[in-house]
Amino acid sequence: MQQDKANNNVRETAAPPPVRLGAQWAVPVDMERLVASVRFDVASQVAEATAAVEFVPDGRDGLPVFDLRQQVARARLDGARLSPDSVAERDIGAGPGATVRVLDVPCAAASKHLLEVEYQLGTPKAGGALPVGWQAGGVVWDFWMSDLEPGRYLEMWFPANLCHDRLALEVNVEVSGTSRAHALLANGRVVHRRPGSSWTVRYPHTFTSLSPLLVLAPADAIEVKTSEVQLGGRALRLTAASLPGVGCDLGDALQDSAAWLGYFTARYGAWAHGDELLTVIWDLPRGMEYDGATTASFPALEHEIFHSWFGRGVKPALPRDGWIDEAMASWATASRHAAVGRFAEDELGLDEPPALLCPPHPWSRHTPRAAYTAGARLLAGVARMAGGPGRLRAALAGWHARYAGRGATTEELKLHLGQWCGRDLSPWWDRYVHGQG
Repeated sequence: MQQDKANNNVRETAAPPPVRLGAQWAVPVDMERLVASVRFDVASQVAEATAAVEFVPDGRDGLPVFDLRQQVARARLDGARLSPDSVAERDIGAGPGATVRVLDVPCAAASKHLLEVEYQLGTPKAGGALPVGWQAGGVVWDFWMSDLEPGRYLEMWFPANLCHDRLALEVNVEVSGTSRAHALLANGRVVHRRPGSSWTVRYPHTFTSLSPLLVLAPADAIEVKTSEVQLGGRALRLTAASLPGVGCDLGDALQDSAAWLGYFTARYGAWAHGDELLTVIWDLPRGMEYDGATTASFPALEHEIFHSWFGRGVKPALPRDGWIDEAMASWATASRHAAVGRFAEDELGLDEPPALLCPPHPWSRHTPRAAYTAGARLLAGVARMAGGPGRLRAALAGWHARYAGRGATTEELKLHLGQWCGRDLSPWWDRYVHGQG
């Protein structure tokens, strides 16, 4: 354990191990603070970005590792100019698409550094990523994260770490080259520097690279409604927004959100994300969870709000642990991904086809799609071993009580559920989590 330098709270250190690169070691870093700025020039349809990140190599001397899925134009380390090749992408053996950037400057463990980069904001170099949405007199930009492809968290847009690391994050956004007013939605504290064209967003220091939501769009294209719900004696503000063509009544979305919030609070424990839920409704068959927020299609609301307890309440310790919350959401909600019914209970022997849910490489960067199907099937078997769906729901409530606000691992889940089942789940984990046939 060590002190979080951003807010002086104790935090966990769950960084993946160093990786040998020739005669050097590529080493994880502790990112302490990231300040990023983006200026969207609508007239020229160009977005210029700068980012400054303060970091400390974690554990040993070596070449610092981070990620950024943009083309770096200029870089500086501690004020000294670097060539873009000095922050090149490197394959460290974590699988397709899971490259990282390795700073080709040896740094001592526990030494503090400032990395500054400049670039034009383009389509992130990551599977399924979307470009900036230029339109007549305006721009639409959504962080549009995903856990199904490597490199689809904050690193799509800014220098970032894997999801084990908490950091102080500030994002400055400016829209120029148009008279059309814009609106910005975020699950951080939004300061309007110039109404309709310039904002600063400061996100909570508890956030990691999978936590922040940001949506930018012309103000005349966004509908916003708010309401309030009482959860456990405290007021929670609900904000729902949508863009044209969604075909969803925001009043219905607010009512459904309030219902799911009450239900999940009663069943799994207290809301752990401050005093607001922000929901942005899209017309696409999509959904993504953030800390106290979601972007989702209307049918995906239950699934995504559930993730406020499992996924962004209890977070994956590393990206390869992301299967946990998708398996839970598929088992416990009316998910379109689920191969088994809600709260399924079924006998699970050791003779079914093996499944790989937790990739073996510690730097792996994605959640296998089998998490929705084979993961839910595994939990249906655990429900039978635990004594029924009610017992497994109680186990999930205990999981949330123990790990809310923290990262948790695949091994910790095995031990936790094994206690509720009264047996060692290692044989099931070996076959249906680690894919050992």
